[in-house]
Amino acid sequence: MQQQQYRPARIFFWLALWLLATIWVRPLLPPDEGRYVGIAYDMLRLHDWSTPRLDGLPFFHKPPLFYWITAASLKLFGYHAWAARMASVLGAFAVAAVLFWFMDRWLNRRAAALAVFVLATMPLFFGAAQYASMDALVGALIAVTIMLLATASERMQRGQPAGIVLPLAYVASALGVLTKGLIGLALPGLVMLLWLMLERRWSHLYRLVSLPGIVLFVLIAVPWFALMEVKFPGFLYYTFIYQQFDRYVTTGFNNPQPVYFYPAILFLGLLPWSLLLTYLTVRAKRQGLTGHPLTRLAWVWIGAILLFFSIPNSKLIGYILPVVPAFALLAGHWLERHWEIAKWRRAAWACAWGGAALGIAAVIVTTVEDRKSLVDLSDTVRAQMKPGDEVMFIESYYYSVPFYLHRAQPIRVMGQWNNPQYSAGDSWTTELYTSASFDPVAKREILVTPDRIKHYVCSSIVTWAFMPDWAKSQYPLVAASPEVAHQYGVGVYRLGGQKGPKAAQEVCGDGDRAQHQDQRPGIGQRGVGQEPGV
Repeated sequence: MQQQQYRPARIFFWLALWLLATIWVRPLLPPDEGRYVGIAYDMLRLHDWSTPRLDGLPFFHKPPLFYWITAASLKLFGYHAWAARMASVLGAFAVAAVLFWFMDRWLNRRAAALAVFVLATMPLFFGAAQYASMDALVGALIAVTIMLLATASERMQRGQPAGIVLPLAYVASALGVLTKGLIGLALPGLVMLLWLMLERRWSHLYRLVSLPGIVLFVLIAVPWFALMEVKFPGFLYYTFIYQQFDRYVTTGFNNPQPVYFYPAILFLGLLPWSLLLTYLTVRAKRQGLTGHPLTRLAWVWIGAILLFFSIPNSKLIGYILPVVPAFALLAGHWLERHWEIAKWRRAAWACAWGGAALGIAAVIVTTVEDRKSLVDLSDTVRAQMKPGDEVMFIESYYYSVPFYLHRAQPIRVMGQWNNPQYSAGDSWTTELYTSASFDPVAKREILVTPDRIKHYVCSSIVTWAFMPDWAKSQYPLVAASPEVAHQYGVGVYRLGGQKGPKAAQEVCGDGDRAQHQDQRPGIGQRGVGQEPGV
């Protein structure tokens, strides 16, 4: 890197191009991308930005900031996968910008540029920015909060006022809470507590408590939670106890992994930088260069969050994203010391090119190997649908399909909802069933049982039924109906209409069709007959 490359405008222009380069390539990947983008889509469809809803059912697994940003992006740019990923891109861009500012003030402009250079070419960071979920956003906000609090402490240590940096840290923390709950407050607090104790900055433990910051935190984070508890009694218990505390301490949730899961993910996800960082860490330790407060902050930051997320049985890759900027911080710090040596510059550029290639390769492989998004299936059905037609999912929920159908009404989901075991465990059935408990009226309209299948087969209204192949034996009337499209083990069947298959004609008399048409319950008036206002 030459001196002219340290200019922030130039660095962040290229960073923006890099982060935006491939977000349009692949369709939304279920379940997470389809689920979370679908909730943002529902905000537009229902014209209700206060209550997150999945298929019209209140969905309180996560707070709404990610959905708000995604819905705003969809409204501004239209129904595109790249628009649905803008919240993650913005989070990645924001944490890179704050990292640059942080390193520039703690060290120098070259260290700042190198830290961003390393961060941008880490495959795990790049991949997170290409994925529509709240992990990249909350990870960025947690990292930003830590850097702002550490800067406020360092200013105090030098006898300077913390200034606006301290209340901004509270704002970042509040936004983290609005993205994914208490970790937006707990993780920065844990890291700062341990680091201040390690640095023996005892007075900072109370000097970092800011009254203006607390006021800002409360004004930003509290109103939405209070509103939801008023509208949906029991919301706070469900959100904070069941969705956060229970998921942390119990073993009944999905994706159980061994204790070494996150170290392995970090080593592989940061390749080839992880190899160079390992060597530089050993070298720095031998040379006695690990005593800088910035270095200690990075290791406390990494160790505390890594330990926090390694304790639970359930582990997901996105949880560990808050520590990635800390590795870039270390790399930028140590590379700056050796940048005048040609071999270290060559090693850094080799790692950057290797990391960028791995990031692009991951996007390509994910696109080529996609077997879940059902985009072609959705496009086929959307081309044949007419106003007034219905859509139904049978024995599964296809998260990205409502988005690609541009569906204005909720989609009925048929399953064994009367069976208590059907919604046990940690699955799509549990998501819908627990969400429906907050809105019994929507539950009756949307979650339907197999005894209603004759009703849809015999109705004069057309229903497009998405059903997995394995369910054909359980729903013979559906399997006997015309299959209009098929992809990746999922068929779409045309139920009802004035002319049905022979099997349906034997079940439904001529009088039955009119009867079923007259008695067919509606999905309600939330957005019926209208496309979302995008």
